[in-house]
Amino acid sequence: MTRSKLTDRFGRTVDYVRLSVTDRCDFRCVYCMAEEMTFLPRQQILSLEELAKVARTFVDLGTEKIRLTGGEPLVRKDILELVKDIGSLGLRDFAMTTNGSKLT
Repeated sequence: MTRSKLTDRFGRTVDYVRLSVTDRCDFRCVYCMAEEMTFLPRQQILSLEELAKVARTFVDLGTEKIRLTGGEPLVRKDILELVKDIGSLGLRDFAMTTNGSKLT
């Protein structure tokens, strides 16, 4: 079955999506952390399986580029499993916005 491409209300094709995998971060930068920051309860954050399903659905609708963001995506336990899942979807561009503190 061929699906029509996802378009916004102005008729533009949506081919780029940012997926926020967490609102938490290991830094307290003023760039994205308010002084009185409160975090979402963990039950309200999508699981990695749910995020992978969202990514697959967007790809099915014509998305060619996905960027993982946060907070800091690398503080999310088992984030590499999500990276593998999304990385296997054949995207034109797949990236992550990170502060890099968890990279070895």
